[in-house]
Amino acid sequence: MTKKILPIALALLFIGCSSDDNSINTKTSDKNITSSTPSSKIVEKKEDKKKEALFTLETITGKTLNIDEKEAGLNIHEFKDKVVFLLFFGHQCPPCMAEVPSLVALTKEGHKDLEIIALEVQGLDEDRLKNFAKNKNINYNLISGNKNQDFIGYVAQKAGWSGAIPFLLAMDKNGTVQVVHTGGLGKAQFDNIYKELKK
Repeated sequence: MTKKILPIALALLFIGCSSDDNSINTKTSDKNITSSTPSSKIVEKKEDKKKEALFTLETITGKTLNIDEKEAGLNIHEFKDKVVFLLFFGHQCPPCMAEVPSLVALTKEGHKDLEIIALEVQGLDEDRLKNFAKNKNINYNLISGNKNQDFIGYVAQKAGWSGAIPFLLAMDKNGTVQVVHTGGLGKAQFDNIYKELKK
């Protein structure tokens, strides 16, 4: 009797632990569905689970941004059908600081189809970044680069970014990158990019 129970117990142990191999999971799931009702309910719940985003970023105000890659751009789930300016900047970078008033003014104009996301890449932690935002009256999405090195590395590789700042990726309403620019821009230039991409 003991000899028969041991192989069955080992088989159950391996079925319960094989989550990395999809081919094994599929075969196991088929067996569970046909053999018993409780197992099929468990399998259905697994299939209903929402797929996690490739990157999840959090702004200094607590807003979560879920980002996936797409061909020639980014899919930012929370900003669908919006023009997005994704900026890499530094708090000790004079051209970056010169851009801040233009971005604040652009946001104040209330364009409902425009979002600005700025990642600080010169090492400010979240508390210091919050103080920085308060001192500069920043009214757009601000994110600490310290926690998001994987995303920064991903964008650098995809866009061929060398690390020079300010660095802008401007995306149209489909999330396709239409403008890649290194160096400071003024309000008129930001306005022109926005007008072109919102069409």
